[in-house]
Amino acid sequence: MAPGMKLGQKQTQKLILTQTQRQALELLQLSNIELLEKITKELEENPILEEDNVIIAPAISAPERELIETVSQTLSGNEDSHPDYENATEVGGDIPDRFDRISSDDSRKRDYIESAVSGGESLTDHLLAQARISARDEAELTLLEYIITALDENGMLPFDAKTLAEKFSESVELVQKAISSVQLFDPVGCAAASVRDSLLIQAAHYYPNDSHLQRIISDHLHNLEYMRYDRIAGSLGISEQTIVEKCKLIKTLNPYPGRQFENSSIRYIIPEVDVKLIDGEIIITFNDEWIPPIKINSYYTDLLRKKNIEKKLKDFIQDRLQSARALVKNIQSRRDTILKVVKAIMHHQQDFLIKGPGHLKPLVQAEIAHEVGMHESTVSRVTSNKFAQTPWGVFELKHFFATRIRSEDGNERSSDEAASLIRDIIAQENPAKPLSDDEIQVRLKKAGIEISRRTIAKYRGNLNIPPSHMRKRKNFINRKGEQ
Repeated sequence: MAPGMKLGQKQTQKLILTQTQRQALELLQLSNIELLEKITKELEENPILEEDNVIIAPAISAPERELIETVSQTLSGNEDSHPDYENATEVGGDIPDRFDRISSDDSRKRDYIESAVSGGESLTDHLLAQARISARDEAELTLLEYIITALDENGMLPFDAKTLAEKFSESVELVQKAISSVQLFDPVGCAAASVRDSLLIQAAHYYPNDSHLQRIISDHLHNLEYMRYDRIAGSLGISEQTIVEKCKLIKTLNPYPGRQFENSSIRYIIPEVDVKLIDGEIIITFNDEWIPPIKINSYYTDLLRKKNIEKKLKDFIQDRLQSARALVKNIQSRRDTILKVVKAIMHHQQDFLIKGPGHLKPLVQAEIAHEVGMHESTVSRVTSNKFAQTPWGVFELKHFFATRIRSEDGNERSSDEAASLIRDIIAQENPAKPLSDDEIQVRLKKAGIEISRRTIAKYRGNLNIPPSHMRKRKNFINRKGEQ
């Protein structure tokens, strides 16, 4: 059959989300900090929206006003330093505005400024300032600037001297000299090719006469990682106690010197909810008082009622008004959904609120979705990137889900309980003879929890607990260090 084109019809089914529905899903997965950024952006772009940041204070009676005035004068010790609001009322007929209207905007901004961490000087700026001082001419400064701006966030140089020499048509010796200059800038160790090189540069700078320290870094980092101090001591012909002392010096060095200037990776957490258990009742408070409430600007709704309004302006206002109403509605819907899901989660995890970590009950997202009448993906969005303040600290909402594990007594046990038991068993072991994963498995079975050795190794890794042979070596070294 010859190829050709033909016109036909095909019936299909697909789910199409409206813009409002897409926005609702988007807001649901945002954290409170991200929601604040979203609201700020909408306030800038949509003139129909405005901040509802004025709180009307309750009226103050004359006796209350007189009491406030008396207390203020007593505390200050100066009766003349306070205005006579009683007389002001008689003259002007009204109490000053600041007693009738209290704006929450200044308070919110002040709290935000006080809790914010100011962005410090970047690594690039810090090094460039030193380069401008040390450079002898413009050509050297250009070379130093290129090296500095090429560093990654750890302070490492991603290319060698030969590559840079070809780019600038300079000798490798000259380029290497420039790299060496940057390596000795503050912080020492930047512009190195690897962690080993960075540590060597720092060791030579801070401990120039310690040849053993430099040899440990250059030849025995792998053995150092696994605490094979006996091998290092045998290779260098020194005692293990000396190796322990050298390790203390290595800990004073920074394998990634550039990280102390890197602020972009810092993650600030503000819990979405505060959860407490008071007299057997779960109290959930939404932590969003610092997020500005928004409302529709009445000026534009009044403008729409005018008959002589231009069609182009009318269409624009209606479009922006529809967008503003959807945003206000979706923000409230997000709040209600989060509270609903958190309430259902905490109803299952009351033991955690009472006893703390290690007492989570088995719980999966599908159970919560069924209880609250939502799709499992909605529960996933609610619990992602959101945190709860509890009496035991701040936890991500996903933390409160724990898988079920098999138990011999027939009761439901969770992975959180198993991990807590593993931590307790290891904490009580004999330091001179740490328990293997097989031995831990036996003890867990006696406690009614039956899991595989591989699962124990996984939970132990999540707890940052090394294997038994490394714990034994570490304990041995610690005892020798104390002697």
